[in-house]
Amino acid sequence: MLEIKNLQKSFPGFSFGPVDLKIDQGSHYVLLGPSGSGKSLLLELIAGFQKASFGEISLNGNNLLQLPPHKRGIAMVFQRPALFQHLSVAQNIAFPMKATKVSEREIRKITFELAEQFSIEPLLKRRPASLSGGEAQRVSLARALAMKPSLIMLDEPLSSLDVQLRTQIRRYLLSLNKEGLTMLHVTHDYEEALRLSSHVGIIQNGTIIQTGKPEVVFRNPASAFVAELSGIRNYFKVRLENLPGQSNKIASINGLAIKLYSDSLSSDGFILINEDQIILSTEIHQSSAQNNFTGKIVTYTKRPVGNEVEIDIGIRIFAHISDESLNRMTLKPEMQVAVAFKLAAVRFLEL
Repeated sequence: MLEIKNLQKSFPGFSFGPVDLKIDQGSHYVLLGPSGSGKSLLLELIAGFQKASFGEISLNGNNLLQLPPHKRGIAMVFQRPALFQHLSVAQNIAFPMKATKVSEREIRKITFELAEQFSIEPLLKRRPASLSGGEAQRVSLARALAMKPSLIMLDEPLSSLDVQLRTQIRRYLLSLNKEGLTMLHVTHDYEEALRLSSHVGIIQNGTIIQTGKPEVVFRNPASAFVAELSGIRNYFKVRLENLPGQSNKIASINGLAIKLYSDSLSSDGFILINEDQIILSTEIHQSSAQNNFTGKIVTYTKRPVGNEVEIDIGIRIFAHISDESLNRMTLKPEMQVAVAFKLAAVRFLEL
């Protein structure tokens, strides 16, 4: 377990903290926040690259503030792979083990096992300058794991990669976490947090303002900042099923069948429903949209533009409607409404 108590760091013009945080063994904790909010600084304080002004950091009961960076049992992967350009891929992976008492035979064994795990065996003799972005990031992950860390920290490791490479590295991260590796991962990407996290924290101006399971944080934002940061509140973990003889698919949630377009070969993931494309009506009638439900108004909230209406259709979903529509329908809690949205309003994100 990583435990942080009252952690603070002061710079001219910026104060970080106080931060209190607990990350359980085996968690994939994603810290989400905009640029300049203190995400990377937190990682640097934990790793020992920056010295804290005040507070405590412990990992599995060990006080990290009393240890130099190389003895903290923590590995770090950066946005841009920080590989040694004068060393081969094999030498980069082996580098953390050279500073320990690991034998040369064991170093070779571990290096080859990691190369197999990340499918980089053909690259072992090459230099970093000849690698693609995805290859270099896989080498970075292999090097980080060579030291068998208790915690791996990831500083926006996907942001510089194209879509295909992000998917590839994301699968490696999910696999490593399933094997029990504890991760602290910072990003400004809401979808990345959604796909990867077991727990999520929101950081603003150097302070973690909300933390918890992603479905709790994003569906029940503690502030307007958290709501704006997440953007989409209609997301649900699902398993896709094919519709016989059709190109459409369905996602079943609490007995509801939500139809959508998807050419994904994966069946496990999340669906996002665009709240701007949900149509509400006080009259129950047949709609041309392929997703039609009836539900009850739970509540509505004024937003900078329009209103956010929460409806219970067996699951809680949110619709964005104009002031004119709200007044015309005279919506109020417990009122029954028809809810409709097209296939195109639903997007699938595979794990």
